[in-house]
Amino acid sequence: MSNEFADETIDVVAPGDAITMDRGSGPQSYKVVHKNDGHDSYLVTMEGADGETFEHEFPSGATVTRSLESKWESTQSPTPKADAG
Repeated sequence: MSNEFADETIDVVAPGDAITMDRGSGPQSYKVVHKNDGHDSYLVTMEGADGETFEHEFPSGATVTRSLESKWESTQSPTPKADAG
């Protein structure tokens, strides 16, 4: 399931998810670190592959592309992984 993506509203995105957005150099994947619920918008803190964090404000209901494997294959997964050895 590692390369599956789905269009979702920003309303259902949670910390630990990876979403794709274009910051001017083409679409890239960013990890959602924090999501602050506002009245008509969400202030989302994201982290890039280089470790840089930044904030972006999304209007409520905005559509984003979310990686479906982001939570379940990450180190933040709530399900313990069995050791292979």
